[in-house]
Amino acid sequence: MQITIREPGSAITHFIGMMMAVFAAVPLLIKAATASGSAAFTAMAVFMLSMILLYGASATYHSLTVSDKVLRIFRKIDHMMIFVLIAGSYTPVCLIVLGGPLGYTLLAVVWGIALFGILIKALWITCPKWFSSTIYIAMGWVCLWVFGPLWNTLPKSAFLWLLAGGVIYTVGGVIYALKLPIFNAKHAYFGSHEIFHLFVMGGSICHFIFMYRYVL
Repeated sequence: MQITIREPGSAITHFIGMMMAVFAAVPLLIKAATASGSAAFTAMAVFMLSMILLYGASATYHSLTVSDKVLRIFRKIDHMMIFVLIAGSYTPVCLIVLGGPLGYTLLAVVWGIALFGILIKALWITCPKWFSSTIYIAMGWVCLWVFGPLWNTLPKSAFLWLLAGGVIYTVGGVIYALKLPIFNAKHAYFGSHEIFHLFVMGGSICHFIFMYRYVL
């Protein structure tokens, strides 16, 4: 039986991302459970689960060859998971690094934005790419609000990984929003969207290293 993948480049990149996240979750959660206790384990579990869901939803959406009605549902889920990943990435920082009223306030803000974004995608999946990217990027950089406390709490080297992840995600978001023709001219299965996928994976790797080395 022949298996047809609708968008091979996008599907394969994020299938690889999903498998990397699954395998990476094991040492991170073991370290969280043994070194930092149940609260840290829960926060890191949310972080890794959000990553696995993002890459799993994306790989599934780009793989399916189904009716337009069904595909629209999976497209919504794919886009919703971006908000989940961003909020999931904030969760360990809010609960472990910051803690207290400031950490819980930031946690409520980012998950509130995530729920707002999920609602937008549920009701308006055809919204312009620039609109979605603006929300993604703005949500990602809400951390500037707590830059001072983070700077005073974390080792300075931690900011290299935290900042690198943020910048890589942002560049990927810009590429996604602009969808520059130069990236799509010569490669039918590898264009601007697939490049965006690679930037997302790069940002995830940076933030995983940040979590493993500095947050726990």
